[in-house]
Amino acid sequence: MNTIYKHKILSGAMLLGAMFLASCDDNDGVKPVPGKYADKTMYEVMAADTELTDFMEVINSCGSHCADSLFNNSRVYTVWAPVNGTFNKDSLMEEAKGENRDLVFERFVQGHIANHLKAANGTIEEDNKILLVNKKTANFSGDYKNGYTFDGKEITEANIRAWNGIIHKIASPAEYKYNIWEYLEYDERTDSVAKFLYSFDVTEFSESQSVIGPIKNGEQTYLDSVFITTNKFLRQHNGVGVLNDEDSTYTVYVPTNEVWAELLAKSEKHYTYDPKGKKPTSMNKEYRDSLCHTYSRLNIMRYMTYSMNDQKYLKDEQKDSMAPAWGGDDQLFCTADLDKNVVFEKTLSNGTFKIVDKSPYSIFELWHDTIRVEAENENMIDNSSGGVSYVRTVSNSQLNKQDSLLAGAKISDNRYYEILSEKAIASVTYVVPDLLAASYNVALIVVPKHIANESVAPEELKKHSLAIKLTAGSKTIFNVSGVENDPTRLDTILIKDDAGEPLVVTMPYCEYFRTGNKADYSTQLQIRSNGTVNKGYDRSLRLDAIMFIPVDDPVVE
Repeated sequence: MNTIYKHKILSGAMLLGAMFLASCDDNDGVKPVPGKYADKTMYEVMAADTELTDFMEVINSCGSHCADSLFNNSRVYTVWAPVNGTFNKDSLMEEAKGENRDLVFERFVQGHIANHLKAANGTIEEDNKILLVNKKTANFSGDYKNGYTFDGKEITEANIRAWNGIIHKIASPAEYKYNIWEYLEYDERTDSVAKFLYSFDVTEFSESQSVIGPIKNGEQTYLDSVFITTNKFLRQHNGVGVLNDEDSTYTVYVPTNEVWAELLAKSEKHYTYDPKGKKPTSMNKEYRDSLCHTYSRLNIMRYMTYSMNDQKYLKDEQKDSMAPAWGGDDQLFCTADLDKNVVFEKTLSNGTFKIVDKSPYSIFELWHDTIRVEAENENMIDNSSGGVSYVRTVSNSQLNKQDSLLAGAKISDNRYYEILSEKAIASVTYVVPDLLAASYNVALIVVPKHIANESVAPEELKKHSLAIKLTAGSKTIFNVSGVENDPTRLDTILIKDDAGEPLVVTMPYCEYFRTGNKADYSTQLQIRSNGTVNKGYDRSLRLDAIMFIPVDDPVVE
Protein backbone atom coordinates (compact mmCIF):
# COMPACT_ATOMS: atom_id res chain seq x y z
CA MET A 1 0.00 0.00 0.00
CA ASN A 2 2.99 2.33 0.01
CA THR A 3 2.20 3.39 -3.54
CA ILE A 4 -0.73 5.33 -2.21
CA TYR A 5 1.39 8.03 -0.69
CA LYS A 6 5.09 7.37 -1.22
CA HIS A 7 5.36 10.05 -3.94
CA LYS A 8 3.35 12.62 -2.04
CA ILE A 9 5.16 15.87 -1.25
CA LEU A 10 4.00 18.72 0.95
CA SER A 11 3.24 21.10 -1.90
CA GLY A 12 1.02 18.47 -3.48
CA ALA A 13 -0.80 17.98 -0.21
CA MET A 14 -1.39 21.70 0.15
CA LEU A 15 -2.62 21.94 -3.44
CA LEU A 16 -5.07 19.07 -2.98
CA GLY A 17 -6.14 20.54 0.34
CA ALA A 18 -7.02 23.75 -1.45
CA MET A 19 -8.94 21.77 -4.08
CA PHE A 20 -10.78 20.02 -1.28
CA LEU A 21 -11.86 23.28 0.37
CA ALA A 22 -13.04 24.71 -2.94
CA SER A 23 -14.94 21.53 -3.77
CA CYS A 24 -16.65 21.50 -0.39
CA ASP A 25 -17.78 25.05 -0.87
CA ASP A 26 -19.02 24.36 -4.41
CA ASN A 27 -20.80 21.09 -3.64
CA ASP A 28 -22.51 21.72 -0.36
CA GLY A 29 -22.24 25.37 0.53
CA VAL A 30 -19.96 24.25 3.37
CA LYS A 31 -17.29 26.61 4.67
CA PRO A 32 -15.08 24.27 6.70
CA VAL A 33 -11.86 25.08 8.43
CA PRO A 34 -8.77 22.97 7.69
CA GLY A 35 -8.90 19.72 9.67
CA LYS A 36 -6.10 18.27 11.73
CA TYR A 37 -5.43 15.71 8.96
CA ALA A 38 -4.93 18.24 6.16
CA ASP A 39 -1.53 16.73 5.35
CA LYS A 40 -2.66 13.09 5.39
CA THR A 41 -4.48 10.97 2.83
CA MET A 42 -7.80 9.35 3.60
CA TYR A 43 -6.06 5.99 3.58
CA GLU A 44 -3.57 7.14 6.18
CA VAL A 45 -6.27 8.65 8.38
CA MET A 46 -8.46 5.53 8.30
CA ALA A 47 -5.51 3.18 8.76
CA ALA A 48 -4.58 5.01 11.95
CA ASP A 49 -8.13 5.07 13.36
CA THR A 50 -8.66 2.29 15.90
CA GLU A 51 -12.42 2.25 15.21
CA LEU A 52 -11.95 1.53 11.51
CA THR A 53 -9.47 -1.35 11.52
CA ASP A 54 -12.12 -3.89 10.40
CA PHE A 55 -13.08 -1.74 7.42
CA MET A 56 -9.43 -1.25 6.48
CA GLU A 57 -8.66 -4.95 6.71
CA VAL A 58 -11.47 -5.69 4.26
CA ILE A 59 -10.17 -3.00 1.88
CA ASN A 60 -6.64 -4.41 2.05
CA SER A 61 -7.89 -7.98 1.50
CA CYS A 62 -9.22 -6.90 -1.90
CA GLY A 63 -5.66 -6.13 -3.05
CA SER A 64 -3.50 -3.04 -3.08
CA HIS A 65 -4.69 -2.03 -6.55
CA CYS A 66 -8.24 -1.66 -5.19
CA ALA A 67 -7.29 0.93 -2.61
CA ASP A 68 -4.95 2.57 -5.12
CA SER A 69 -7.80 2.97 -7.58
CA LEU A 70 -9.75 4.94 -4.97
CA PHE A 71 -7.17 6.91 -3.02
CA ASN A 72 -4.06 7.35 -5.16
CA ASN A 73 -5.16 10.03 -7.60
CA SER A 74 -6.16 13.66 -7.74
CA ARG A 75 -9.85 13.10 -7.15
CA VAL A 76 -11.53 13.76 -3.84
CA TYR A 77 -13.82 11.30 -2.07
CA THR A 78 -16.34 10.93 0.70
CA VAL A 79 -16.23 7.71 2.72
CA TRP A 80 -18.96 6.54 5.08
CA ALA A 81 -16.90 4.02 7.07
CA PRO A 82 -18.66 1.43 9.29
CA VAL A 83 -17.04 1.11 12.69
CA ASN A 84 -15.56 -2.06 14.13
CA GLY A 85 -17.80 -4.90 15.25
CA THR A 86 -20.78 -3.95 13.08
CA PHE A 87 -20.19 -6.45 10.25
CA ASN A 88 -18.57 -9.82 9.70
CA LYS A 89 -15.13 -8.83 8.48
CA ASP A 90 -13.81 -12.42 8.56
CA SER A 91 -16.53 -13.61 6.18
CA LEU A 92 -15.85 -10.75 3.76
CA MET A 93 -12.09 -11.30 3.88
CA GLU A 94 -12.57 -15.02 3.23
CA GLU A 95 -14.70 -14.24 0.18
CA ALA A 96 -12.06 -11.79 -1.02
CA LYS A 97 -9.46 -14.58 -1.07
CA GLY A 98 -11.37 -16.47 -3.75
CA GLU A 99 -13.19 -15.59 -6.93
CA ASN A 100 -15.44 -13.10 -5.14
CA ARG A 101 -12.76 -10.50 -4.44
CA ASP A 102 -14.13 -8.05 -7.01
CA LEU A 103 -17.65 -8.53 -5.69
CA VAL A 104 -16.53 -7.74 -2.13
CA PHE A 105 -14.79 -4.63 -3.38
CA GLU A 106 -17.74 -3.50 -5.47
CA ARG A 107 -20.64 -4.38 -3.19
CA PHE A 108 -19.11 -3.64 0.20
CA VAL A 109 -16.19 -1.22 -0.13
CA GLN A 110 -17.40 0.89 -3.05
CA GLY A 111 -20.88 0.88 -1.56
CA HIS A 112 -19.59 3.24 1.14
CA ILE A 113 -17.72 5.69 -1.09
CA ALA A 114 -18.68 8.62 -3.35
CA ASN A 115 -16.18 10.25 -5.68
CA HIS A 116 -17.18 13.76 -4.67
CA LEU A 117 -17.36 15.67 -1.39
CA LYS A 118 -20.40 15.48 0.86
CA ALA A 119 -20.10 17.14 4.26
CA ALA A 120 -22.66 16.74 7.05
CA ASN A 121 -23.66 20.36 7.33
CA GLY A 122 -26.96 22.23 7.78
CA THR A 123 -30.19 20.49 6.82
CA ILE A 124 -29.98 17.72 4.22
CA GLU A 125 -33.37 16.67 2.89
CA GLU A 126 -34.52 13.07 3.30
CA ASP A 127 -34.67 12.39 -0.44
CA ASN A 128 -31.06 13.45 -0.99
CA LYS A 129 -29.55 10.58 -2.98
CA ILE A 130 -25.81 10.05 -3.22
CA LEU A 131 -24.30 8.37 -6.29
CA LEU A 132 -21.70 5.90 -5.03
CA VAL A 133 -18.61 4.59 -6.78
CA ASN A 134 -20.33 1.27 -7.52
CA LYS A 135 -23.08 3.20 -9.36
CA LYS A 136 -25.64 2.53 -6.63
CA THR A 137 -27.39 5.28 -4.69
CA ALA A 138 -27.96 5.82 -0.98
CA ASN A 139 -29.80 8.48 1.03
CA PHE A 140 -27.64 10.93 3.01
CA SER A 141 -29.81 13.18 5.15
CA GLY A 142 -30.34 14.84 8.54
CA ASP A 143 -29.59 18.06 10.38
CA TYR A 144 -27.28 19.36 13.09
CA LYS A 145 -29.84 19.00 15.87
CA ASN A 146 -31.07 15.45 15.18
CA GLY A 147 -27.94 14.08 13.60
CA TYR A 148 -27.23 12.63 10.17
CA THR A 149 -27.78 9.24 8.58
CA PHE A 150 -26.39 7.37 5.58
CA ASP A 151 -28.66 4.68 4.12
CA GLY A 152 -30.63 4.99 7.36
CA LYS A 153 -27.53 4.24 9.47
CA GLU A 154 -26.53 6.70 12.18
CA ILE A 155 -23.42 8.78 11.56
CA THR A 156 -21.47 8.59 14.82
CA GLU A 157 -18.71 10.99 13.82
CA ALA A 158 -18.91 13.34 10.88
CA ASN A 159 -16.63 15.51 8.72
CA ILE A 160 -13.21 13.99 9.43
CA ARG A 161 -11.21 15.86 6.83
CA ALA A 162 -8.15 14.52 5.05
CA TRP A 163 -6.27 16.21 2.25
CA ASN A 164 -8.18 14.27 -0.42
CA GLY A 165 -11.64 13.91 1.08
CA ILE A 166 -14.07 13.58 3.97
CA ILE A 167 -14.66 10.60 6.26
CA HIS A 168 -17.89 9.94 8.17
CA LYS A 169 -18.13 7.06 10.62
CA ILE A 170 -21.42 5.11 10.57
CA ALA A 171 -22.89 2.87 13.27
CA SER A 172 -23.45 -0.06 10.89
CA PRO A 173 -22.71 -0.83 7.24
CA ALA A 174 -24.93 0.23 4.38
CA GLU A 175 -27.04 -2.45 2.73
CA TYR A 176 -26.05 -3.44 -0.78
CA LYS A 177 -29.11 -2.81 -2.96
CA TYR A 178 -29.50 -5.32 -5.74
CA ASN A 179 -30.84 -4.18 -9.05
CA ILE A 180 -33.22 -6.42 -10.97
CA TRP A 181 -30.49 -7.92 -13.13
CA GLU A 182 -28.49 -8.97 -10.08
CA TYR A 183 -31.48 -10.19 -8.09
CA LEU A 184 -32.55 -12.63 -10.82
CA GLU A 185 -29.73 -14.91 -9.76
CA TYR A 186 -29.88 -14.04 -6.08
CA ASP A 187 -33.38 -15.51 -5.62
CA GLU A 188 -33.03 -19.25 -6.13
CA ARG A 189 -36.70 -19.54 -7.11
CA THR A 190 -35.99 -17.73 -10.40
CA ASP A 191 -32.41 -18.70 -11.18
CA SER A 192 -33.45 -20.69 -14.30
CA VAL A 193 -34.31 -17.41 -16.02
CA ALA A 194 -31.09 -15.87 -14.71
CA LYS A 195 -28.86 -18.69 -15.94
CA PHE A 196 -30.35 -18.44 -19.41
CA LEU A 197 -29.96 -14.67 -19.70
CA TYR A 198 -26.53 -14.59 -18.06
CA SER A 199 -25.29 -17.14 -20.61
CA PHE A 200 -25.20 -14.26 -23.12
CA ASP A 201 -22.76 -12.23 -21.00
CA VAL A 202 -19.59 -11.28 -22.86
CA THR A 203 -16.67 -10.02 -20.75
CA GLU A 204 -13.86 -8.17 -22.51
CA PHE A 205 -10.72 -6.43 -21.33
CA SER A 206 -10.96 -2.62 -21.63
CA GLU A 207 -7.49 -1.22 -22.31
CA SER A 208 -8.76 2.37 -22.39
CA GLN A 209 -10.19 2.13 -18.85
CA SER A 210 -7.32 0.13 -17.35
CA VAL A 211 -4.37 1.72 -15.54
CA ILE A 212 -1.17 1.13 -17.46
CA GLY A 213 1.83 -0.22 -15.53
CA PRO A 214 5.42 -0.90 -16.50
CA ILE A 215 6.53 -3.05 -19.41
CA LYS A 216 7.92 -6.35 -18.16
CA ASN A 217 9.68 -8.89 -20.37
CA GLY A 218 8.54 -6.90 -23.38
CA GLU A 219 4.88 -7.04 -22.43
CA GLN A 220 2.61 -4.29 -21.15
CA THR A 221 1.36 -4.77 -17.60
CA TYR A 222 -1.52 -3.02 -15.89
CA LEU A 223 -1.79 -1.76 -12.35
CA ASP A 224 -5.56 -1.98 -12.56
CA SER A 225 -7.15 -4.18 -15.22
CA VAL A 226 -10.73 -3.27 -16.10
CA PHE A 227 -13.07 -5.78 -17.73
CA ILE A 228 -16.43 -4.78 -19.21
CA THR A 229 -19.35 -7.21 -19.36
CA THR A 230 -22.12 -6.70 -21.92
CA ASN A 231 -25.23 -8.70 -22.80
CA LYS A 232 -27.08 -8.35 -26.12
CA PHE A 233 -30.47 -8.78 -24.45
CA LEU A 234 -29.94 -5.93 -21.99
CA ARG A 235 -31.68 -3.51 -24.30
CA GLN A 236 -35.06 -1.89 -24.47
CA HIS A 237 -36.43 -3.34 -27.71
CA ASN A 238 -36.13 -7.01 -28.69
CA GLY A 239 -34.61 -7.52 -25.28
CA VAL A 240 -35.59 -7.67 -21.63
CA GLY A 241 -34.83 -4.01 -20.92
CA VAL A 242 -31.72 -2.43 -19.45
CA LEU A 243 -32.22 -4.22 -16.15
CA ASN A 244 -28.73 -3.36 -14.87
CA ASP A 245 -29.25 0.40 -15.28
CA GLU A 246 -29.64 2.12 -11.92
CA ASP A 247 -31.20 5.19 -13.56
CA SER A 248 -34.08 3.22 -15.08
CA THR A 249 -37.21 1.90 -13.39
CA TYR A 250 -38.74 -1.46 -14.29
CA THR A 251 -41.39 -3.84 -13.10
CA VAL A 252 -40.66 -7.52 -13.79
CA TYR A 253 -42.81 -10.63 -13.47
CA VAL A 254 -40.51 -13.64 -13.28
CA PRO A 255 -41.85 -17.23 -13.27
CA THR A 256 -40.63 -19.71 -10.71
CA ASN A 257 -38.29 -22.41 -11.93
CA GLU A 258 -41.22 -24.86 -11.95
CA VAL A 259 -43.39 -22.62 -14.14
CA TRP A 260 -40.42 -21.94 -16.41
CA ALA A 261 -39.93 -25.70 -16.90
CA GLU A 262 -43.64 -26.20 -17.72
CA LEU A 263 -43.60 -23.46 -20.34
CA LEU A 264 -40.35 -24.70 -21.78
CA ALA A 265 -41.73 -28.21 -22.27
CA LYS A 266 -44.37 -26.70 -24.57
CA SER A 267 -42.21 -24.08 -26.20
CA GLU A 268 -39.33 -26.33 -27.24
CA LYS A 269 -41.72 -28.50 -29.29
CA HIS A 270 -42.59 -25.50 -31.42
CA TYR A 271 -38.95 -24.62 -32.12
CA THR A 272 -37.88 -27.97 -33.56
CA TYR A 273 -35.62 -27.38 -36.56
CA ASP A 274 -35.24 -29.89 -39.41
CA PRO A 275 -31.92 -31.68 -38.78
CA LYS A 276 -31.76 -32.56 -42.49
CA GLY A 277 -32.85 -29.17 -43.74
CA LYS A 278 -30.70 -27.50 -46.39
CA LYS A 279 -31.80 -23.95 -45.64
CA PRO A 280 -30.28 -21.73 -44.47
CA THR A 281 -27.12 -23.17 -46.00
CA SER A 282 -24.94 -21.35 -43.45
CA MET A 283 -26.59 -23.06 -40.46
CA ASN A 284 -25.34 -26.44 -39.34
CA LYS A 285 -27.11 -28.74 -36.88
CA GLU A 286 -25.26 -27.26 -33.92
CA TYR A 287 -26.47 -23.80 -34.81
CA ARG A 288 -30.04 -24.99 -35.31
CA ASP A 289 -29.97 -26.56 -31.86
CA SER A 290 -28.71 -23.24 -30.53
CA LEU A 291 -31.63 -21.44 -32.20
CA CYS A 292 -34.08 -23.84 -30.58
CA HIS A 293 -32.49 -23.27 -27.19
CA THR A 294 -32.52 -19.49 -27.55
CA TYR A 295 -35.88 -18.75 -29.18
CA SER A 296 -37.88 -21.29 -27.18
CA ARG A 297 -36.80 -19.39 -24.07
CA LEU A 298 -36.80 -15.80 -25.26
CA ASN A 299 -40.36 -16.00 -26.52
CA ILE A 300 -41.55 -17.20 -23.12
CA MET A 301 -40.19 -13.95 -21.71
CA ARG A 302 -42.25 -11.51 -23.76
CA TYR A 303 -44.51 -10.55 -20.86
CA MET A 304 -41.90 -10.42 -18.11
CA THR A 305 -40.33 -6.93 -18.15
CA TYR A 306 -41.83 -3.43 -18.33
CA SER A 307 -40.11 -0.07 -18.42
CA MET A 308 -42.23 2.17 -16.24
CA ASN A 309 -41.15 5.14 -18.35
CA ASP A 310 -42.82 3.56 -21.41
CA GLN A 311 -46.14 3.31 -19.59
CA LYS A 312 -46.41 7.12 -19.58
CA TYR A 313 -47.10 7.06 -23.32
CA LEU A 314 -50.10 4.74 -23.23
CA LYS A 315 -53.47 6.18 -24.19
CA ASP A 316 -56.13 6.64 -21.52
CA GLU A 317 -58.07 3.60 -22.73
CA GLN A 318 -54.89 1.51 -22.37
CA LYS A 319 -54.13 2.44 -18.77
CA ASP A 320 -55.30 -0.93 -17.44
CA SER A 321 -52.51 -2.61 -19.41
CA MET A 322 -48.76 -2.35 -19.78
CA ALA A 323 -46.45 -2.36 -22.79
CA PRO A 324 -43.63 -4.88 -22.41
CA ALA A 325 -40.02 -3.82 -22.77
CA TRP A 326 -39.61 -6.45 -25.48
CA GLY A 327 -41.69 -4.28 -27.81
CA GLY A 328 -41.85 -4.55 -31.56
CA ASP A 329 -45.38 -5.95 -31.83
CA ASP A 330 -47.40 -3.16 -30.18
CA GLN A 331 -48.44 -5.82 -27.69
CA LEU A 332 -50.13 -4.95 -24.39
CA PHE A 333 -50.65 -7.15 -21.36
CA CYS A 334 -53.41 -6.63 -18.79
CA THR A 335 -51.97 -5.47 -15.45
CA ALA A 336 -54.63 -7.34 -13.47
CA ASP A 337 -53.73 -10.59 -15.25
CA LEU A 338 -50.07 -10.05 -14.45
CA ASP A 339 -50.65 -9.29 -10.78
CA LYS A 340 -53.10 -12.08 -9.97
CA ASN A 341 -50.38 -14.75 -9.85
CA VAL A 342 -47.78 -12.77 -7.88
CA VAL A 343 -46.52 -14.70 -4.84
CA PHE A 344 -43.53 -12.51 -3.94
CA GLU A 345 -42.69 -8.85 -4.40
CA LYS A 346 -39.56 -6.86 -3.54
CA THR A 347 -38.51 -3.28 -4.20
CA LEU A 348 -34.99 -3.14 -5.66
CA SER A 349 -32.64 -0.33 -6.62
CA ASN A 350 -34.14 0.10 -10.10
CA GLY A 351 -37.68 -1.15 -9.79
CA THR A 352 -39.98 -3.87 -8.53
CA PHE A 353 -39.25 -7.58 -8.70
CA LYS A 354 -42.27 -9.91 -8.69
CA ILE A 355 -42.41 -13.70 -8.80
CA VAL A 356 -45.39 -15.48 -10.39
CA ASP A 357 -46.32 -19.10 -9.73
CA LYS A 358 -48.35 -19.43 -12.93
CA SER A 359 -47.91 -18.03 -16.41
CA PRO A 360 -50.56 -15.30 -16.86
CA TYR A 361 -50.76 -15.88 -20.62
CA SER A 362 -51.18 -18.77 -23.04
CA ILE A 363 -48.78 -19.88 -25.74
CA PHE A 364 -50.94 -18.03 -28.30
CA GLU A 365 -50.38 -14.75 -26.50
CA LEU A 366 -46.67 -15.34 -26.08
CA TRP A 367 -44.98 -17.18 -28.92
CA HIS A 368 -47.56 -18.86 -31.20
CA ASP A 369 -48.35 -15.83 -33.35
CA THR A 370 -50.27 -15.24 -36.55
CA ILE A 371 -47.81 -15.15 -39.44
CA ARG A 372 -48.76 -12.52 -42.01
CA VAL A 373 -46.93 -12.02 -45.30
CA GLU A 374 -47.91 -8.88 -47.15
CA ALA A 375 -48.48 -9.89 -50.76
CA GLU A 376 -46.68 -6.82 -52.10
CA ASN A 377 -43.55 -7.66 -50.09
CA GLU A 378 -41.32 -8.58 -53.01
CA ASN A 379 -38.61 -9.76 -50.61
CA MET A 380 -40.88 -12.71 -49.82
CA ILE A 381 -41.82 -13.51 -53.44
CA ASP A 382 -39.81 -16.48 -54.65
CA ASN A 383 -41.11 -16.23 -58.22
CA SER A 384 -44.06 -14.98 -60.27
CA SER A 385 -45.21 -15.61 -63.85
CA GLY A 386 -48.05 -15.36 -66.32
CA GLY A 387 -48.33 -11.60 -66.67
CA VAL A 388 -47.07 -8.17 -65.70
CA SER A 389 -46.81 -7.63 -61.95
CA TYR A 390 -47.40 -4.40 -60.03
CA VAL A 391 -47.45 -3.14 -56.47
CA ARG A 392 -50.63 -1.07 -56.34
CA THR A 393 -51.28 1.73 -53.87
CA VAL A 394 -54.83 2.60 -52.83
CA SER A 395 -55.46 6.10 -51.49
CA ASN A 396 -57.57 6.72 -48.42
CA SER A 397 -60.19 8.46 -50.55
CA GLN A 398 -60.52 5.40 -52.75
CA LEU A 399 -60.89 3.20 -49.72
CA ASN A 400 -63.61 5.43 -48.31
CA LYS A 401 -65.56 5.35 -51.55
CA GLN A 402 -65.49 1.57 -51.48
CA ASP A 403 -66.61 1.13 -47.88
CA SER A 404 -70.19 0.25 -48.82
CA LEU A 405 -69.02 -2.47 -51.18
CA LEU A 406 -66.18 -3.70 -48.95
CA ALA A 407 -68.28 -3.84 -45.80
CA GLY A 408 -65.76 -1.66 -43.99
CA ALA A 409 -62.77 -3.87 -44.85
CA LYS A 410 -59.44 -2.18 -45.38
CA ILE A 411 -56.38 -3.19 -47.37
CA SER A 412 -53.37 -3.39 -45.08
CA ASP A 413 -50.81 -0.64 -45.64
CA ASN A 414 -53.06 0.60 -48.48
CA ARG A 415 -51.10 -1.60 -50.91
CA TYR A 416 -51.62 -4.87 -52.71
CA TYR A 417 -49.93 -7.07 -55.33
CA GLU A 418 -51.36 -7.56 -58.82
CA ILE A 419 -50.41 -9.77 -61.77
CA LEU A 420 -52.31 -8.67 -64.87
CA SER A 421 -52.88 -11.56 -67.25
CA GLU A 422 -55.02 -11.95 -70.35
CA LYS A 423 -54.27 -15.50 -71.49
CA ALA A 424 -51.58 -17.12 -69.35
CA ILE A 425 -52.00 -18.62 -65.89
CA ALA A 426 -50.99 -15.98 -63.36
CA SER A 427 -48.92 -17.50 -60.60
CA VAL A 428 -46.96 -16.27 -57.60
CA THR A 429 -45.00 -18.20 -54.97
CA TYR A 430 -44.20 -16.83 -51.51
CA VAL A 431 -41.82 -18.07 -48.89
CA VAL A 432 -43.36 -18.07 -45.41
CA PRO A 433 -40.95 -16.89 -42.71
CA ASP A 434 -40.90 -17.71 -39.02
CA LEU A 435 -43.41 -20.54 -38.96
CA LEU A 436 -43.22 -22.77 -35.92
CA ALA A 437 -43.54 -26.53 -35.68
CA ALA A 438 -47.21 -26.06 -34.85
CA SER A 439 -50.70 -26.07 -36.32
CA TYR A 440 -52.32 -23.31 -38.38
CA ASN A 441 -55.26 -22.37 -40.57
CA VAL A 442 -54.20 -20.79 -43.87
CA ALA A 443 -55.97 -17.77 -45.36
CA LEU A 444 -55.65 -15.53 -48.42
CA ILE A 445 -56.93 -11.98 -48.63
CA VAL A 446 -58.04 -11.39 -52.23
CA VAL A 447 -58.56 -7.86 -53.56
CA PRO A 448 -61.59 -7.05 -55.82
CA LYS A 449 -60.92 -5.68 -59.30
CA HIS A 450 -62.82 -2.42 -58.77
CA ILE A 451 -61.01 -1.31 -55.60
CA ALA A 452 -59.05 1.36 -57.47
CA ASN A 453 -61.32 1.76 -60.48
CA GLU A 454 -64.95 2.80 -59.94
CA SER A 455 -65.76 2.52 -63.67
CA VAL A 456 -65.61 -1.26 -63.58
CA ALA A 457 -69.04 -2.59 -64.51
CA PRO A 458 -70.68 -5.16 -62.19
CA GLU A 459 -70.56 -7.82 -64.92
CA GLU A 460 -66.78 -7.44 -65.04
CA LEU A 461 -66.44 -8.48 -61.38
CA LYS A 462 -65.44 -12.06 -62.02
CA LYS A 463 -64.48 -14.65 -59.47
CA HIS A 464 -61.09 -16.25 -59.21
CA SER A 465 -60.65 -19.99 -59.45
CA LEU A 466 -57.47 -20.48 -57.47
CA ALA A 467 -55.10 -23.42 -57.13
CA ILE A 468 -53.08 -23.25 -53.92
CA LYS A 469 -50.17 -25.46 -52.96
CA LEU A 470 -48.14 -25.47 -49.73
CA THR A 471 -44.77 -27.22 -49.58
CA ALA A 472 -42.16 -27.57 -46.85
CA GLY A 473 -38.88 -28.49 -48.50
CA SER A 474 -39.63 -31.49 -50.72
CA LYS A 475 -42.83 -32.37 -48.82
CA THR A 476 -46.27 -31.24 -50.08
CA ILE A 477 -48.47 -30.20 -47.14
CA PHE A 478 -51.61 -29.57 -49.21
CA ASN A 479 -52.59 -28.95 -52.84
CA VAL A 480 -56.13 -27.66 -53.45
CA SER A 481 -57.86 -26.21 -56.49
CA GLY A 482 -61.14 -24.53 -57.40
CA VAL A 483 -60.92 -22.06 -54.50
CA GLU A 484 -63.28 -19.18 -55.27
CA ASN A 485 -63.66 -15.68 -53.85
CA ASP A 486 -66.42 -13.08 -53.60
CA PRO A 487 -65.41 -10.52 -56.26
CA THR A 488 -67.55 -7.73 -54.77
CA ARG A 489 -65.50 -7.27 -51.61
CA LEU A 490 -62.11 -7.65 -50.02
CA ASP A 491 -62.44 -11.35 -49.31
CA THR A 492 -60.58 -13.39 -46.71
CA ILE A 493 -60.58 -17.01 -47.85
CA LEU A 494 -59.80 -19.84 -45.44
CA ILE A 495 -58.41 -22.98 -47.07
CA LYS A 496 -60.85 -25.80 -46.28
CA ASP A 497 -60.68 -29.56 -46.14
CA ASP A 498 -62.92 -32.05 -47.98
CA ALA A 499 -65.60 -31.71 -45.32
CA GLY A 500 -65.77 -27.95 -45.80
CA GLU A 501 -64.06 -27.19 -42.49
CA PRO A 502 -61.02 -24.91 -42.17
CA LEU A 503 -57.99 -27.05 -42.98
CA VAL A 504 -55.62 -27.55 -40.03
CA VAL A 505 -52.04 -27.51 -41.28
CA THR A 506 -49.44 -28.98 -38.92
CA MET A 507 -45.93 -27.91 -39.84
CA PRO A 508 -43.39 -30.66 -39.13
CA TYR A 509 -40.49 -28.29 -38.46
CA CYS A 510 -39.89 -24.72 -37.40
CA GLU A 511 -38.46 -22.01 -39.66
CA TYR A 512 -38.08 -19.32 -37.04
CA PHE A 513 -34.82 -17.75 -38.22
CA ARG A 514 -35.82 -14.07 -37.86
CA THR A 515 -33.57 -13.10 -40.78
CA GLY A 516 -36.07 -11.74 -43.30
CA ASN A 517 -33.93 -13.31 -46.01
CA LYS A 518 -36.12 -15.36 -48.36
CA ALA A 519 -33.25 -17.69 -49.25
CA ASP A 520 -33.35 -18.97 -45.66
CA TYR A 521 -36.93 -20.30 -45.80
CA SER A 522 -38.00 -23.57 -47.42
CA THR A 523 -41.78 -23.34 -46.80
CA GLN A 524 -43.49 -22.01 -49.93
CA LEU A 525 -47.08 -21.14 -50.81
CA GLN A 526 -47.91 -21.11 -54.51
CA ILE A 527 -51.10 -19.34 -55.71
CA ARG A 528 -52.31 -19.79 -59.30
CA SER A 529 -55.30 -18.25 -61.07
CA ASN A 530 -56.81 -20.83 -63.43
CA GLY A 531 -58.81 -18.32 -65.44
CA THR A 532 -57.62 -19.68 -68.76
CA VAL A 533 -58.72 -23.19 -67.80
CA ASN A 534 -62.03 -22.24 -66.21
CA LYS A 535 -63.67 -19.77 -68.58
CA GLY A 536 -65.63 -16.96 -67.03
CA TYR A 537 -63.15 -16.51 -64.17
CA ASP A 538 -60.71 -13.65 -63.64
CA ARG A 539 -57.33 -14.57 -65.09
CA SER A 540 -55.41 -11.97 -63.09
CA LEU A 541 -54.32 -12.12 -59.45
CA ARG A 542 -54.82 -9.42 -56.82
CA LEU A 543 -53.62 -10.25 -53.32
CA ASP A 544 -53.40 -8.24 -50.13
CA ALA A 545 -51.82 -10.79 -47.80
CA ILE A 546 -51.46 -14.44 -46.87
CA MET A 547 -51.92 -15.52 -43.26
CA PHE A 548 -51.09 -18.52 -41.12
CA ILE A 549 -53.43 -18.37 -38.12
CA PRO A 550 -52.69 -20.48 -35.01
CA VAL A 551 -55.46 -22.93 -34.19
CA ASP A 552 -56.93 -23.22 -30.72
CA ASP A 553 -55.25 -26.53 -29.97
CA PRO A 554 -51.97 -26.94 -31.84
CA VAL A 555 -50.82 -30.52 -31.97
CA VAL A 556 -47.15 -31.32 -32.41
CA GLU A 557 -46.15 -34.97 -32.49
